[in-house]
Amino acid sequence: MMRRHFPVARVTALVAVAVGLFIVTRDAGRPHWRALRPGVEFGTLRGEPWCRGGSAAIAALRLDPARVRIRVHHYARERVTRPPDIVAWQERTGALAVFNAGQFYPDFSYMGLLVSDGEVVSPRIHPTFRAALVAGSSDGSRRARVVDLEREPLDPDSLHWDEVAQSFMLFDRSGTVRVRRSDQIANRTVVAEDRAGRLVVFTSEGAYTLWDLARLLQAAPLHLTQAMAMDGGREAELLVSAGRFRYATFGQWNGAGGADPEGRRVPLPAVITVSAP
Repeated sequence: MMRRHFPVARVTALVAVAVGLFIVTRDAGRPHWRALRPGVEFGTLRGEPWCRGGSAAIAALRLDPARVRIRVHHYARERVTRPPDIVAWQERTGALAVFNAGQFYPDFSYMGLLVSDGEVVSPRIHPTFRAALVAGSSDGSRRARVVDLEREPLDPDSLHWDEVAQSFMLFDRSGTVRVRRSDQIANRTVVAEDRAGRLVVFTSEGAYTLWDLARLLQAAPLHLTQAMAMDGGREAELLVSAGRFRYATFGQWNGAGGADPEGRRVPLPAVITVSAP
Protein backbone atom coordinates (compact mmCIF):
# COMPACT_ATOMS: atom_id res chain seq x y z
CA MET A 1 0.00 0.00 0.00
CA MET A 2 1.46 3.35 -1.05
CA ARG A 3 1.76 5.93 1.69
CA ARG A 4 1.21 9.57 0.91
CA HIS A 5 3.49 11.90 2.81
CA PHE A 6 1.91 15.09 4.06
CA PRO A 7 4.19 17.99 3.01
CA VAL A 8 4.65 19.41 6.48
CA ALA A 9 7.66 21.53 5.60
CA ARG A 10 5.96 23.06 2.55
CA VAL A 11 2.75 23.80 4.42
CA THR A 12 4.70 25.29 7.31
CA ALA A 13 6.56 27.56 4.89
CA LEU A 14 3.30 28.63 3.24
CA VAL A 15 1.74 29.37 6.61
CA ALA A 16 4.78 31.41 7.59
CA VAL A 17 4.55 33.44 4.39
CA ALA A 18 0.82 33.98 4.90
CA VAL A 19 1.35 35.10 8.49
CA GLY A 20 4.15 37.38 7.37
CA LEU A 21 1.96 38.96 4.70
CA PHE A 22 -0.84 39.38 7.23
CA ILE A 23 1.50 41.15 9.63
CA VAL A 24 2.88 43.37 6.87
CA THR A 25 -0.62 44.16 5.63
CA ARG A 26 -1.88 44.81 9.13
CA ASP A 27 1.04 47.07 10.07
CA ALA A 28 1.33 48.83 6.71
CA GLY A 29 -1.39 51.34 7.55
CA ARG A 30 -0.55 52.09 11.17
CA PRO A 31 1.43 55.33 11.21
CA HIS A 32 2.61 56.62 14.56
CA TRP A 33 1.25 60.15 14.50
CA ARG A 34 3.38 63.06 15.63
CA ALA A 35 1.55 66.29 16.46
CA LEU A 36 3.18 69.26 14.72
CA ARG A 37 0.54 71.91 15.40
CA PRO A 38 -3.04 71.81 16.66
CA GLY A 39 -4.88 70.01 13.88
CA VAL A 40 -1.71 68.86 12.09
CA GLU A 41 -0.17 65.40 12.50
CA PHE A 42 2.57 63.63 10.58
CA GLY A 43 3.35 59.93 10.25
CA THR A 44 4.65 57.34 7.83
CA LEU A 45 3.30 53.95 6.86
CA ARG A 46 4.86 51.02 5.06
CA GLY A 47 3.57 49.87 1.70
CA GLU A 48 4.92 46.34 1.38
CA PRO A 49 4.10 44.25 -0.56
CA TRP A 50 2.49 46.80 -2.92
CA CYS A 51 5.57 48.95 -3.51
CA ARG A 52 7.21 48.10 -6.84
CA GLY A 53 10.32 50.23 -6.71
CA GLY A 54 12.36 52.19 -4.21
CA SER A 55 11.37 52.90 -0.62
CA ALA A 56 8.03 51.46 0.48
CA ALA A 57 7.52 54.34 2.92
CA ILE A 58 4.53 56.63 2.45
CA ALA A 59 4.38 60.00 4.19
CA ALA A 60 1.02 60.92 5.73
CA LEU A 61 -0.01 64.42 6.79
CA ARG A 62 -3.34 64.45 8.66
CA LEU A 63 -5.17 67.77 8.82
CA ASP A 64 -8.18 69.10 10.70
CA PRO A 65 -9.81 71.51 8.19
CA ALA A 66 -11.23 73.54 11.06
CA ARG A 67 -7.73 74.37 12.31
CA VAL A 68 -5.66 74.80 9.17
CA ARG A 69 -5.78 76.92 6.06
CA ILE A 70 -5.36 75.24 2.71
CA ARG A 71 -4.47 77.38 -0.30
CA VAL A 72 -3.88 76.78 -3.99
CA HIS A 73 -0.97 78.55 -5.71
CA HIS A 74 -0.01 78.91 -9.37
CA TYR A 75 3.24 80.46 -10.50
CA ALA A 76 1.44 82.79 -12.94
CA ARG A 77 0.14 84.74 -9.93
CA GLU A 78 3.59 84.94 -8.33
CA ARG A 79 5.22 87.30 -10.83
CA VAL A 80 7.92 84.78 -11.70
CA THR A 81 8.81 83.64 -15.20
CA ARG A 82 9.33 79.98 -14.36
CA PRO A 83 7.65 77.66 -11.85
CA PRO A 84 9.59 77.31 -8.59
CA ASP A 85 10.53 73.93 -7.17
CA ILE A 86 8.92 72.77 -3.95
CA VAL A 87 11.66 74.16 -1.71
CA ALA A 88 11.35 77.58 -3.32
CA TRP A 89 7.55 77.40 -2.95
CA GLN A 90 7.93 76.77 0.78
CA GLU A 91 10.36 79.65 1.13
CA ARG A 92 8.04 82.00 -0.79
CA THR A 93 4.91 81.08 1.14
CA GLY A 94 6.34 80.26 4.57
CA ALA A 95 3.84 77.39 4.71
CA LEU A 96 3.99 74.57 7.21
CA ALA A 97 3.57 72.07 4.36
CA VAL A 98 3.62 72.14 0.57
CA PHE A 99 2.63 69.39 -1.85
CA ASN A 100 2.08 69.16 -5.58
CA ALA A 101 -1.28 69.92 -7.12
CA GLY A 102 -2.83 68.22 -10.16
CA GLN A 103 -1.50 67.60 -13.63
CA PHE A 104 -0.35 70.21 -16.12
CA TYR A 105 0.54 70.59 -19.79
CA PRO A 106 4.07 71.06 -21.20
CA ASP A 107 3.56 74.84 -21.19
CA PHE A 108 2.82 74.60 -17.42
CA SER A 109 -0.88 75.42 -17.77
CA TYR A 110 -3.13 73.42 -15.48
CA MET A 111 -5.14 70.42 -16.71
CA GLY A 112 -8.50 71.34 -15.25
CA LEU A 113 -10.21 73.88 -13.05
CA LEU A 114 -7.83 75.82 -10.80
CA VAL A 115 -8.84 78.64 -8.46
CA SER A 116 -6.38 80.51 -6.25
CA ASP A 117 -7.53 82.97 -3.58
CA GLY A 118 -10.82 83.47 -5.42
CA GLU A 119 -9.17 84.05 -8.82
CA VAL A 120 -9.92 81.54 -11.56
CA VAL A 121 -6.49 80.68 -12.95
CA SER A 122 -7.68 77.88 -15.23
CA PRO A 123 -11.41 77.90 -16.08
CA ARG A 124 -11.51 74.62 -17.97
CA ILE A 125 -13.31 71.69 -16.36
CA HIS A 126 -11.38 68.61 -17.42
CA PRO A 127 -13.99 66.11 -18.70
CA THR A 128 -12.33 62.99 -17.25
CA PHE A 129 -11.02 64.39 -13.96
CA ARG A 130 -13.92 63.78 -11.59
CA ALA A 131 -12.62 65.14 -8.29
CA ALA A 132 -11.53 68.43 -6.76
CA LEU A 133 -9.83 69.59 -3.60
CA VAL A 134 -11.72 72.68 -2.44
CA ALA A 135 -11.27 75.12 0.43
CA GLY A 136 -12.38 78.51 1.70
CA SER A 137 -15.43 80.63 1.02
CA SER A 138 -16.43 84.23 1.32
CA ASP A 139 -18.33 83.62 4.54
CA GLY A 140 -15.72 81.27 6.00
CA SER A 141 -18.22 78.46 6.51
CA ARG A 142 -16.79 75.99 4.02
CA ARG A 143 -13.96 73.80 5.23
CA ALA A 144 -11.50 72.10 2.92
CA ARG A 145 -12.63 68.77 1.54
CA VAL A 146 -12.55 66.41 -1.41
CA VAL A 147 -15.46 66.78 -3.83
CA ASP A 148 -16.59 63.88 -6.02
CA LEU A 149 -17.72 65.61 -9.21
CA GLU A 150 -19.94 62.69 -10.12
CA ARG A 151 -22.06 63.64 -7.11
CA GLU A 152 -21.39 67.38 -6.84
CA PRO A 153 -20.58 69.05 -10.16
CA LEU A 154 -18.74 72.38 -10.09
CA ASP A 155 -19.78 75.32 -12.23
CA PRO A 156 -16.82 77.60 -13.10
CA ASP A 157 -19.24 80.51 -13.55
CA SER A 158 -20.80 80.08 -10.11
CA LEU A 159 -18.16 78.95 -7.65
CA HIS A 160 -18.52 79.24 -3.88
CA TRP A 161 -14.96 78.15 -3.15
CA ASP A 162 -11.88 80.37 -2.99
CA GLU A 163 -9.49 77.48 -3.63
CA VAL A 164 -10.08 74.68 -6.16
CA ALA A 165 -7.69 72.14 -7.65
CA GLN A 166 -9.30 69.60 -9.98
CA SER A 167 -7.87 66.12 -10.48
CA PHE A 168 -9.24 62.56 -10.55
CA MET A 169 -10.89 60.24 -8.07
CA LEU A 170 -8.91 57.33 -6.69
CA PHE A 171 -11.79 55.71 -4.82
CA ASP A 172 -15.21 56.97 -3.78
CA ARG A 173 -17.52 56.64 -0.79
CA SER A 174 -19.02 53.43 -2.15
CA GLY A 175 -15.58 51.83 -2.06
CA THR A 176 -15.30 51.75 -5.85
CA VAL A 177 -11.77 52.22 -7.17
CA ARG A 178 -12.07 54.80 -9.95
CA VAL A 179 -8.82 54.05 -11.79
CA ARG A 180 -7.96 51.23 -14.18
CA ARG A 181 -5.63 48.38 -13.37
CA SER A 182 -2.23 49.09 -14.89
CA ASP A 183 1.42 48.17 -14.47
CA GLN A 184 2.41 51.82 -14.69
CA ILE A 185 4.38 52.73 -11.59
CA ALA A 186 5.32 56.14 -10.24
CA ASN A 187 5.59 58.20 -7.09
CA ARG A 188 2.08 59.22 -6.02
CA THR A 189 0.39 62.03 -4.12
CA VAL A 190 -3.13 61.40 -2.80
CA VAL A 191 -5.54 63.54 -0.78
CA ALA A 192 -8.10 61.53 1.20
CA GLU A 193 -10.89 62.20 3.68
CA ASP A 194 -11.56 60.13 6.78
CA ARG A 195 -14.75 59.50 8.74
CA ALA A 196 -13.98 62.39 11.08
CA GLY A 197 -13.86 64.84 8.16
CA ARG A 198 -10.09 65.22 8.34
CA LEU A 199 -7.93 65.40 5.24
CA VAL A 200 -4.95 63.08 4.91
CA VAL A 201 -2.25 63.87 2.35
CA PHE A 202 -0.16 60.88 1.27
CA THR A 203 3.03 61.05 -0.80
CA SER A 204 4.92 57.87 -1.60
CA GLU A 205 8.69 57.70 -1.47
CA GLY A 206 8.70 54.77 -3.89
CA ALA A 207 6.79 53.59 -6.96
CA TYR A 208 3.23 52.26 -6.85
CA THR A 209 0.48 51.61 -9.35
CA LEU A 210 -2.61 53.68 -8.68
CA TRP A 211 -4.72 50.55 -8.26
CA ASP A 212 -2.34 49.06 -5.68
CA LEU A 213 -2.15 52.32 -3.76
CA ALA A 214 -5.93 52.59 -3.69
CA ARG A 215 -6.25 49.08 -2.26
CA LEU A 216 -3.48 49.73 0.27
CA LEU A 217 -5.14 52.89 1.57
CA GLN A 218 -8.57 51.27 1.68
CA ALA A 219 -7.16 48.36 3.71
CA ALA A 220 -5.25 50.60 6.11
CA PRO A 221 -6.92 51.20 9.50
CA LEU A 222 -7.26 54.91 8.82
CA HIS A 223 -11.04 54.97 8.26
CA LEU A 224 -10.71 56.68 4.87
CA THR A 225 -13.96 57.36 3.04
CA GLN A 226 -12.78 58.69 -0.33
CA ALA A 227 -9.60 59.84 -2.02
CA MET A 228 -8.38 61.75 -5.04
CA ALA A 229 -5.02 61.51 -6.81
CA MET A 230 -2.94 64.57 -7.59
CA ASP A 231 -0.05 64.61 -10.08
CA GLY A 232 2.32 61.65 -9.97
CA GLY A 233 5.83 60.79 -11.09
CA ARG A 234 8.69 63.14 -10.30
CA GLU A 235 6.17 65.89 -9.55
CA ALA A 236 4.83 63.92 -6.54
CA GLU A 237 6.54 65.83 -3.75
CA LEU A 238 5.88 66.83 -0.15
CA LEU A 239 7.77 69.20 2.12
CA VAL A 240 6.91 69.72 5.80
CA SER A 241 8.61 72.31 8.00
CA ALA A 242 7.34 72.81 11.55
CA GLY A 243 9.78 74.16 14.11
CA ARG A 244 12.65 71.70 14.34
CA PHE A 245 10.74 69.05 12.41
CA ARG A 246 11.65 68.68 8.75
CA TYR A 247 10.51 66.16 6.16
CA ALA A 248 10.81 66.15 2.39
CA THR A 249 10.32 63.62 -0.37
CA PHE A 250 11.07 64.34 -4.01
CA GLY A 251 9.67 62.08 -6.71
CA GLN A 252 12.18 59.68 -8.24
CA TRP A 253 9.91 57.47 -10.34
CA ASN A 254 8.17 58.76 -13.44
CA GLY A 255 5.04 57.34 -15.03
CA ALA A 256 7.05 54.96 -17.23
CA GLY A 257 8.74 53.44 -14.21
CA GLY A 258 12.13 55.03 -14.85
CA ALA A 259 14.07 56.16 -11.81
CA ASP A 260 16.10 59.27 -11.13
CA PRO A 261 18.55 58.08 -8.46
CA GLU A 262 19.33 61.63 -7.39
CA GLY A 263 15.69 62.54 -6.73
CA ARG A 264 16.15 65.97 -8.27
CA ARG A 265 13.50 68.59 -7.64
CA VAL A 266 11.38 69.62 -10.60
CA PRO A 267 9.47 72.84 -11.36
CA LEU A 268 5.92 72.78 -9.97
CA PRO A 269 3.56 75.26 -11.64
CA ALA A 270 0.81 74.59 -9.08
CA VAL A 271 1.04 73.57 -5.43
CA ILE A 272 -1.14 73.29 -2.35
CA THR A 273 0.03 74.86 0.89
CA VAL A 274 -1.00 74.20 4.48
CA SER A 275 -0.75 76.86 7.17
CA ALA A 276 -1.61 76.56 10.85
CA PRO A 277 -1.37 78.76 13.95
